[in-house]
Amino acid sequence: MAPPMVDTSPARPGLSRLAAAPIVAVLGALLAFHSADPWRYLHDDNGRRYSSYARTHLVLGLGATGGRDFFFDPRAGRLVPYGHHPSGLGLLLAAWFRLTGDDGPRTARALPAIFHLVSVLFLLDLLRRQYARAPALMAALALALVPMSSYFGKLVNFEPLVLPLMIGLVVAYWRWAEGGGARWLAIGFALSALGSPIDWPMPLFLALLGCDAVRRWRRGDGTRFLAAGAAACAAALMLVAAVAAWVSGPVGAREMTTAVGLRLLPDGHYAWWELAGKVIDYNRRYFTEPVLAASVVAAWLLVRDVRRYGRLPPRARLLALFGALGIVPVLAFPGSAVNHAYWQFYLLPYEILSLAYVLERLGPHLSRRSRALVYAGVACWLVAASAFTLRTRYAKPSGYVVKRVRQFDRYL
Repeated sequence: MAPPMVDTSPARPGLSRLAAAPIVAVLGALLAFHSADPWRYLHDDNGRRYSSYARTHLVLGLGATGGRDFFFDPRAGRLVPYGHHPSGLGLLLAAWFRLTGDDGPRTARALPAIFHLVSVLFLLDLLRRQYARAPALMAALALALVPMSSYFGKLVNFEPLVLPLMIGLVVAYWRWAEGGGARWLAIGFALSALGSPIDWPMPLFLALLGCDAVRRWRRGDGTRFLAAGAAACAAALMLVAAVAAWVSGPVGAREMTTAVGLRLLPDGHYAWWELAGKVIDYNRRYFTEPVLAASVVAAWLLVRDVRRYGRLPPRARLLALFGALGIVPVLAFPGSAVNHAYWQFYLLPYEILSLAYVLERLGPHLSRRSRALVYAGVACWLVAASAFTLRTRYAKPSGYVVKRVRQFDRYL
């Protein structure tokens, strides 16, 4: 399975927009499924929480909240600060509620769903440009079906809103690193600045790309990589410091430090293999077994090719960048990864592209009949596994979520 060393576009016609349209429609329908239901499904307590923060902004105004997350108890007239995360999500929800004139669950879920559909369009464009038609179509089908996309894509949380910015950041850096102009680097910095007030991983992504640029400089790719890497790391530190100072104002640095500690260390006494087993099971359940297998095989192929050939071709380098940025938050914050399956949401670009990458690499080694059987088997497995998980998630309310939502009843 030797890689083509120039592989930035498919050797055969790529995924057509006509074929992608029904796939986007299927995902849109799955995202709309149960979207009007009350806050009762797995991790729906986040939706109730951030809807409350948004209502606080709308009722009291930004002059009172300072743009930060607060619960507001109207009976007691008391503000309760949060201060663990950047406050951009609550602000965006407040603007969305004001724009739509509604603050119910369907409206709240629609905002991340719209952002997620933008991410999907970006990934479909990458599949169309970089992979042959059949592997790209199979990966597009996975993107529409797997629960990490079709269930968590409308989760009222940070990840769906930041994913399109993360994809844009990675592609902008990759375009610049492969010989593009400085405007691509400027786009990357701008996207980082937009995403950092929404979720902590965004400046982390910028710093990781800065480290990759320094690595490229050490390999002799030119001093422009050293300058870009230093600038990216410095910008990431400044973004973290600015957002932390903004968010921690009402709660203090100690509360922020405690929040970081909870994400670095998992609750309870987990052995490392128990942690790994739970994270892998999340991946299997929400990405499905074929996509998990493809992501592992793709990682093995990338490592093997680097050892054999010394460097990767451009398309494979982009895949590796998505993989590195997606896995680092999981490895760096096991306390969150072990409790929240959606902590792997940023792996979505890597895992979807991995399926196309592995199928395209495997194709020349199979007969036409064997390829047809492989594609049919993967498609059937994707449909069956995704349907089972979605049915399980919607079958009955989460007792934990119902209890948490009830605790929020005193707030707006």
